[in-house]
Amino acid sequence: MIDEPLVYRNKEQVLFDLAMAFPFSPESLEENREGRLSAKQFQQLSVKCYKPALIALVFFIAPLMIWTGLIANHEGEPFLGAFSIFLRKLVHFGDLVEERGKLGAAWMAGSTLGGVLLSLLIASRISMSLVFDLLGRQVDRLEGRVTAREEQINRANGRDPIERYFFSTRSKEFQVTAKACRALESGAIYLMYVLPRSQRLVSLEPKVGSAY
Repeated sequence: MIDEPLVYRNKEQVLFDLAMAFPFSPESLEENREGRLSAKQFQQLSVKCYKPALIALVFFIAPLMIWTGLIANHEGEPFLGAFSIFLRKLVHFGDLVEERGKLGAAWMAGSTLGGVLLSLLIASRISMSLVFDLLGRQVDRLEGRVTAREEQINRANGRDPIERYFFSTRSKEFQVTAKACRALESGAIYLMYVLPRSQRLVSLEPKVGSAY
């Protein structure tokens, strides 16, 4: 369960706690109020895109480079020439079987195909809606009453359940951290700053003039 605050907090303290939990800076919040994603927020969110992209690239390139290097070393070819030989071997798989045997041919083709498939799997986890949000750098403002919610997913073999935390409004739900849930004054009215395509919550603040 989400622990409720034991003491009263004014709006400034709630805002400070939320800023620490997300996190976002006063400068970022000011830019969000003007409908823009701040440079610091852009940097924080871009990691979620370029990190898996780099990992996918490594898995894609690594088998190609390893096999090309082995061919270049074995046949005394320059790297680019060895790469062309490698591609020809993959295309003419029957000749590759005759040259290396079934096991050797399967190992070369399988490791290459496996690297390509694994890289595609990792790349598929990149949110293209977030990519376009980062390119546009626009932020929408929403207003509404926000409540904190916790969800537990039981796992087999008696392992600890998976816990997920959400901010819920009448029409939307945003997944957040446990720390963010504890920082929220649940049930109050907030101004929320959200990326338009991915619907990712980047900051929020208690609405001035509203009562808890």
